[in-house]
Amino acid sequence: MDAAAPDRIEEEGGVLRTLEAWACGFVLFMLSNALIGPFLDPEQAGGEDMPILRLMWLPVYALILALVLWRAPLLAKFWLPAGILSLLVFWVFASASWSFDPGTTNRRALAAAFTTLFGFYFAASFDGRRMAEILATTFLVLGAGGLLAAIAYPKMGVQHDINAGDWRGLWFEKNQMGAMMVYGALGAMAAILAGTKHRKLFVSAIVLCAFMIVMSKSKTSLMVLLIGLVGSGLLGMMRRGPATAITMVWLGVTVIGGAALVMWLAPELLFKALGKDPTLTGRTEIWDALLRQSAKAPLTGYGYAVFWRDDSVPALFIRKETGWNVPTAHNGWLDVLAQLGWVGVGLSALMLGLPLLVALFRFDKVRDGYWATLFLVIFLITTFSESFILERNGIAWALACAAATRLLGPALGLAGARQPPRERRLRQEPPLTWRLAPPDPMPEIWSPAPAFGRRTVSPLAARTTIGAA
Repeated sequence: MDAAAPDRIEEEGGVLRTLEAWACGFVLFMLSNALIGPFLDPEQAGGEDMPILRLMWLPVYALILALVLWRAPLLAKFWLPAGILSLLVFWVFASASWSFDPGTTNRRALAAAFTTLFGFYFAASFDGRRMAEILATTFLVLGAGGLLAAIAYPKMGVQHDINAGDWRGLWFEKNQMGAMMVYGALGAMAAILAGTKHRKLFVSAIVLCAFMIVMSKSKTSLMVLLIGLVGSGLLGMMRRGPATAITMVWLGVTVIGGAALVMWLAPELLFKALGKDPTLTGRTEIWDALLRQSAKAPLTGYGYAVFWRDDSVPALFIRKETGWNVPTAHNGWLDVLAQLGWVGVGLSALMLGLPLLVALFRFDKVRDGYWATLFLVIFLITTFSESFILERNGIAWALACAAATRLLGPALGLAGARQPPRERRLRQEPPLTWRLAPPDPMPEIWSPAPAFGRRTVSPLAARTTIGAA
């Protein structure tokens, strides 16, 4: 099976391929944690500490495993991202050997492994356009469900605490809904840029997702949405030629450099624009205390997904220092440092950073509407305020693995796979070649003569041609 196999599978179509797409949509729905938070997991424990939720995830893991085994020959072609993701997952499981709660680490590591595995499978099994369509359709359904909940059942769809009046849709709180709608808008934009036949439907999805973000009043989600939509336009403009590409790169470096300068010299301006105080609602105090505790186990950390347990001694010191019951570091990199040490941070940086370096040369070749590149950029931005890295049973980490797989996998074969075989062959051969023409059943060939009407051409002369292959 070659690198163009996903495209041939797409062209085959059929009931099985449709069912596979629906199965992926179901897994994405589950990983989004829609309805789980408001009804089953109000404490946001991720499902590991509630027997009913543990049992609920088992069929999802079985479905993921079945999909992976079904497409195993195809997935084997994506050996580079598979190797990097396997190293990271191996270190997660290895951390059980020094965890103060090995059972919990192993159980939660299994959930993280299946989340990672689904992201890898999803990107390797579908071409870019089809993958974006599945994402956009899933989030369109989620957005419509959130709209219905906010209007028809505001007890669930609207917050009633300190953020009273802000929409939260099918999720536990408004920022979760904002993040989901950003992913939906990005998927819909990618599907449109990748050449979907359902442009009007996905334009409606973008409008709906943007409306839900506005109603959630999540300024961070709104900012990230603008970054994604503007980034799609900039990457599209870079295809127009080297001069435009250089201009866009210069513009991007200027904007990012300016934002970094403002963050360094006058951070209060940025925080004020986002509606946050300079301490990021006390997060800087958490980070200082966490770094002191991490220094006691710098290379290995304290074990995956156990650092913030109620019986965790280092977490207890942090909570005493900050004066409140801190649930996470609110920073993905610091959480990885506390759980897996600098080795885990390095592997995570390799998994997220290498695809972005590759994207500088291949963002257009994977033919996914720039989804993989833009999602990784957005994911990295959010990791500095949210603990999404190695998130178990979470859609953000699954999609980050999918984006990395798409950029690092054999995507060059996918770029030209949809062209007709004859057209691909023409592009691969030299522009001018000598060749013998096929035998002509006609005894002679007539060709027009500009000044003398028609003339007879020798069959032998007619069979030797010069032209494009």
